[in-house]
Amino acid sequence: MNPTLTEDDEGKRVVGSEGEVLGTVDKIDAGVAHVEPDAGDYDTVRRYLDVEDPDAEVYTFQETAVEEVTAEKIVLRGKE
Repeated sequence: MNPTLTEDDEGKRVVGSEGEVLGTVDKIDAGVAHVEPDAGDYDTVRRYLDVEDPDAEVYTFQETAVEEVTAEKIVLRGKE
């Protein structure tokens, strides 16, 4: 069962399965997290969140992509 995302998760860090920081949750809307990407490596963020457009300004993921939610972060499932 996937963890449920709520407004309480806004502001949490989003990390990949290996601990790479992808960004911060800006907003949760009906189980979809809108992410403010980490200013460092946009290519990693795009690959991890399956964003193909290099000029994309919107980065999102759904609850089905979540492995774990803690008090400080949301960990996404590993890429297969």
